[in-house]
Amino acid sequence: MYESLHFHIPASKVNDIAEWILLSDEAYMQSEINKRGVTTAIKYQGKVGFHRINEVPKERGMATPYYGTFGGVYNFIFNVEEDDTLLRIRHSLGNQFKLKPYEITLGSQIQFESHTEASNHWFSNRLETIIEERQHDYRFFIDGEIYTNLLATGWQKEQAHEYQYKFIPTTVGCRIIIRHIASAEIFDLTENIEW
Repeated sequence: MYESLHFHIPASKVNDIAEWILLSDEAYMQSEINKRGVTTAIKYQGKVGFHRINEVPKERGMATPYYGTFGGVYNFIFNVEEDDTLLRIRHSLGNQFKLKPYEITLGSQIQFESHTEASNHWFSNRLETIIEERQHDYRFFIDGEIYTNLLATGWQKEQAHEYQYKFIPTTVGCRIIIRHIASAEIFDLTENIEW
C-alpha cells in the first residue's frame, strides 16, 4: 500500500483564490509599469510569448506577467488546526508593491489516502490549473517520492498539525517544504528530485 496526503480546496474557494491571483498579477504589472514605464508579459491577449506592455489590460486575465524562467512567486502555506485548515497565499514579491497575503479557512482537515499503486500527483500542483479550472475543487498533493521524503523527516500522521506545509508551484513542478512549528526546522521535500 502507498500513502498520500492532500489539502482539499472546494471550488467556491478556488474561484476566490484564482481571482486574488489575477488581481495580484495585475498589481505587480502596474507596479512595474509605474517604476519602469513598461513590464513584460509571458501571455498577452491569448498569445503566448514575450510581450512588452505599458498598460495593464482592462479585462482581467488578459495578461500574465513574466516572473522569470521558473516562476514560483506564489507560496501556498497550509496550517493544520484542530478542526480546520488555514491557507495563506503569499506573493514573494508582494512587499515591493504593498500586497498583503490572502488568507482563507478551507473548512476541512488534511486528507490521507491509501493506494495500491504509487502516484505522483504532487507534480501537478500547478498555478495555471487553479486559474484555468477555477470552477472545480483543487487538491495540493504530497505523494509518491515526496511522501517517502516526508516520512524520512520523522513526520507522522498523528503529528500533522505540528507542521506547516508550503507549496510553491513553478513552471517545472512544485517545490514542497515543511516546517516543524515548535523547532522551526525546515525540510525541503523536493530538494533532490529529478524534475
